[in-house]
Amino acid sequence: MQVQVVIPSHKRAGRIATLGLFPSAIVCVPESQAAEYRATHPGVELVLHPDSVVGLAAKRNWMYQHFGNLLMLDDDITDFRRMYLPAGEPVSIDERRALAIIQETAYCAKQAGAYLWGFNSNPNPTMYKTLNPIALTGYVTGCATGLLQGSKLWYNSSIICNEDYWISCLNAYYHRLIYKDMRFGFIQKDTFVGQGGLAEFRNLDAERQDFELLKRCFGDVIQEKRDSKLAKRKHQFQKTMKLPF
Repeated sequence: MQVQVVIPSHKRAGRIATLGLFPSAIVCVPESQAAEYRATHPGVELVLHPDSVVGLAAKRNWMYQHFGNLLMLDDDITDFRRMYLPAGEPVSIDERRALAIIQETAYCAKQAGAYLWGFNSNPNPTMYKTLNPIALTGYVTGCATGLLQGSKLWYNSSIICNEDYWISCLNAYYHRLIYKDMRFGFIQKDTFVGQGGLAEFRNLDAERQDFELLKRCFGDVIQEKRDSKLAKRKHQFQKTMKLPF
């Protein structure tokens, strides 16, 4: 089984930070933006989807149907790190080793019977739990979402900004199991503020609509996130996922 590393991108030609980590990754863009991406990223493999595929949820659906086994990486990722090392140790992972970890994690997910897989979504290494290196339930972040073919999973195109919560909840409903290697994690930049990409669609009203749709579909599994000592909410509709298992 071979997993493709694919970067969904929209109106960010010349500004794909993730290619600095994974120059061999495939970039998936609308047909009408192909010329600009080819001009600014020569040598990068592009896969084009029809312009009728609008929005990140619809793009992810198209990518899943097209590739089958894949890891979708956002275009604003700056690092892939070991979360388990003490301060002062080299935490960044080069592309060769990162690609091996991705393939190994996908293989483990398949052997476990999981379709949704990924890595640690908390960039704070002090939150890493040494005795829980693998998570088999919970949420997989949209910045690095792994999927294996053959599932019942699909993305709801009515979701504007929170397609990761949709797919994580739907997976919990149908398959119960995920596979997350918590020893490793991706680091993003410009979340909520970068130009292009999802920033074109994200606003407070869109967040409210997503929250209400998720609540209607999945009930009390979706809850309002509360401020903590470590992190404050970015907006009032920021959410968390609380599974009963």
